[in-house]
Amino acid sequence: MLKFLIKFIVLLIVIIFFFTASLSYQFFSAGQKIFDNSEKISMIKQLEELVFNPPKYLKGEEENRINILLMGKGGDGHNGGDLTDTIIIASIKPQENEAALISIPRDLYVNIPGTNINTKINAVKPFGDKSKEKNGTELIKKLTSEISGLDIHYFVELDFNGFIKVIDEIGGIDVYLENDINDLTYPNFNKGYDPFYISKGWQHLDGTTALKVARSRHSKMGDFDRIKRQQIIIKATKQKIFKNYSKYDIVGFKNILDSLSENLKTDIQLKELPRFYKISKEIKNHKITAETIDTRKYLNRTYVGMGYTLQARDEEYEEIKNLTENIFNFEIPQERKDLIKKEGANIEIRNGTGTLDLANKVAFDLEEFGYRIIKSTNIGPPSFSGAQIYNYSGDLKPNTLDFLKEKFNAVIIETSNTEDEQMFIRPNTKADFVIVLGRGF
Repeated sequence: MLKFLIKFIVLLIVIIFFFTASLSYQFFSAGQKIFDNSEKISMIKQLEELVFNPPKYLKGEEENRINILLMGKGGDGHNGGDLTDTIIIASIKPQENEAALISIPRDLYVNIPGTNINTKINAVKPFGDKSKEKNGTELIKKLTSEISGLDIHYFVELDFNGFIKVIDEIGGIDVYLENDINDLTYPNFNKGYDPFYISKGWQHLDGTTALKVARSRHSKMGDFDRIKRQQIIIKATKQKIFKNYSKYDIVGFKNILDSLSENLKTDIQLKELPRFYKISKEIKNHKITAETIDTRKYLNRTYVGMGYTLQARDEEYEEIKNLTENIFNFEIPQERKDLIKKEGANIEIRNGTGTLDLANKVAFDLEEFGYRIIKSTNIGPPSFSGAQIYNYSGDLKPNTLDFLKEKFNAVIIETSNTEDEQMFIRPNTKADFVIVLGRGF
């Protein structure tokens, strides 16, 4: 009996080994077209490093600031398909489990590094890709580093078709749109128009619809509204990925890599993926700050013979560098603190995330800002993601409401002390604001 048991265990170990090896080989094969193997390491060596000697730190991690350049382009079949129309620096502080998305408008007028050529920033990478040096990625990384003052450690480039595949692969995403989108001039794939309409409120988006929401510029603030929606979509996609893959799932990620082999490029190494997964999973959406380099403080609108462009207000980008350096240092100006304190709002927190101590943590965080928390409880999971704030104050405490909306990236539900559709919100609350934490918060 003992011999049989030993043989069975050995056989089981052999089966598991060959299954894992086969799956890992498929995983690496799927990633060969995506991941830049600049170190020229063989697939077997990469597999060995992933299993037996994975990297302890990512680039920038020891300095507690990992910076990744996210780029989106049209790709094959789209007008101007090589132009980098989405440029976002994702900056991560792994020790604090915080991240920031810093969006750079595609119309920013810049000098291409090492040349006398000035152009919009979305044309820099294709310029380099078509040069004899084939150095488009190096140029855009260098330029965004000069603008932001940050070391750019990695890049990820995704085209429209890849974007659609990712969203569809994870089963779509849920987002809250603050305004209707009614874009009669949304472009089709044949130099014509494909009118697009979607109403404000919660929407479940498949890949094709999510792309339209991310691309549409037909709104009051044009490209800046588009950038804000892109940031919302990135947060929602991250949340859905980690909901679907609560553990590092080599089968699931292999399927994604298979589908994206022609649409995604990055210089992240395959062996670094588990570490990226572990760090990213710990960053909740309310710990992600989103900022745009816009015309309120950093840029001026101008025309330079090639139509509408944006130019930095100072040639050395000092204001932008100040933003990126201090983006994690959330401070309330004293004048704003005084206005909030004067309103004396009562706040209740209801936690439906499943993380039982989160309500108390959020309460403690708000108390640090001087708020009065009258109740914090755990509830069953609500139907929405992120955070919603139920406003029972009317228009009497606007400074508090604005601050809470900013801090929690929350959807505001205007209500009164009448029966509410959500069973977990009771009309007899004594709170001015009830903060409900939903899935993925």
